[in-house]
Amino acid sequence: MKKIILGIAAAVILTTGAIFVVGQKVARHHGGPGFGKHHGGPMMALRGLDLTDEQKAKVKEIMEATRGNVEPLMQQMHANHKQIAELGTNGAFDQAKVETLAAEQGNITAKLIVEKEKAKAQVFAILTDEQKAKAAEMRTKFEERFKDRKFGNGKPRGEEF
Repeated sequence: MKKIILGIAAAVILTTGAIFVVGQKVARHHGGPGFGKHHGGPMMALRGLDLTDEQKAKVKEIMEATRGNVEPLMQQMHANHKQIAELGTNGAFDQAKVETLAAEQGNITAKLIVEKEKAKAQVFAILTDEQKAKAAEMRTKFEERFKDRKFGNGKPRGEEF
């Protein structure tokens, strides 16, 4: 009887450990909590638009202002993520706490999306019609090039579910 209980306990411990290891690998693969840093940043997307020096200065201003708004949100997101990671480690499930933290994370994510879209609109407001058309063309080419890339679940984009 003791051997059976020990075997079950060992299996539970190994399974729990495996879940945490996989979770950590996925978090690192996707840049951890939040949006992370992307190679080239937002200016990289504007590279082919031949911005004037004045436009570049305005874009830089917009990005700096946005960064000032986004950094505190990212800190909140990181703190929230750490709290979520700690949940259940004592063996107890607190649904109310999980729901509260999940709602907070959703609110922070919504604020980050608003900031991103606001910055995008401000940048597009300083572009000429030709630059906007070229940006749309570049986006279409980018989406075409990456549409068949596989994501974490091994399925092409659009087949996530």
